Amino acid sequence: MEEHHVLGVDGGGSRTRCVIASLSGHILARGSGGPSNPLTAGFDCAAEAIQAAVEEASRRCGINSFEASVMGLAGTERASAMESLVARLTLHDLGNLKIIGDAQVALAGATGCRPGVVVISGTGSIAYGENDAGETARAGGWGWRLGDEGSGYDIGNRALIAALRDHDGRGPATLLTEKIRGVLGLGDLDELVDLTYRGNMGSEEVAALAGLAGEAAGEGDNVALRILEGAGVELGIAASAVIRRLGLTGGFKLGLVGGVFNLGPLIRMSLERSVRRTAPNCVISLPRFPPEVGAALLALRDMGVELEDELLHTMEVSFEVLMEASG
Repeated sequence: MEEHHVLGVDGGGSRTRCVIASLSGHILARGSGGPSNPLTAGFDCAAEAIQAAVEEASRRCGINSFEASVMGLAGTERASAMESLVARLTLHDLGNLKIIGDAQVALAGATGCRPGVVVISGTGSIAYGENDAGETARAGGWGWRLGDEGSGYDIGNRALIAALRDHDGRGPATLLTEKIRGVLGLGDLDELVDLTYRGNMGSEEVAALAGLAGEAAGEGDNVALRILEGAGVELGIAASAVIRRLGLTGGFKLGLVGGVFNLGPLIRMSLERSVRRTAPNCVISLPRFPPEVGAALLALRDMGVELEDELLHTMEVSFEVLMEASG
């Protein structure tokens, strides 16, 4: 008997990833593409990134027909955005297609489709959760102009401001000043004005500077340490807001997703201190699965597949094998 397959896609402001899985829980292939947040990358670029990721995965396993597909994408919360994106996709045989927010697939991956909370901090940031009653809540995720506190953009932007304050003598000296000048190739920090306001320095480019804050913090720079600590506090505040709104108690899981959590332990430590005031017994950990596998789990659930422990274990093992094979 021919086995059916599902597609899971996760896309945000920095990159797009997808997996193809069988209904028995075996993950067969993975693909990647560029940014697919239509609000920052544009609808055409977002569609191209999704196409590239899915086509790469399809080439690797020879499967291009799916019973169900779930795409978790940033910037598609509005129905009009979803429609505009779908109209640009030329993929065929996606089966029952569902486009949802990237936070939903991140939560599904973090908890194995169980109730809990996920905090995402990459280029942007958001906290999202679901309780036993199926109620959902979110906090943050309003984009770099209106929020995204604790995100890579927020950290990078605060690093830029700190460097300029040092340059002016309005703030304490910081290693960030020379690090930023060197990475951006600036002869003088005054050139930041042209680069920022007249150049091509968008949210992704600013977010990329978050790594410099991580470096400087690792070298003991007090300004960078305060920036990272503040980011963790803001992410903890967002998580706590979701926890309170959903009435979550006990040992529910809180998953941490995104590159910002790789900047050093301080962000997680300050997030945990903040969250423990609201939920002292929650389990804070790395996600069980990455978001693209979470999307595949949701597609399997849409197919009526029972997400029992045996299937989840199969997905874990097959994904590990796939990652090892790809180096």
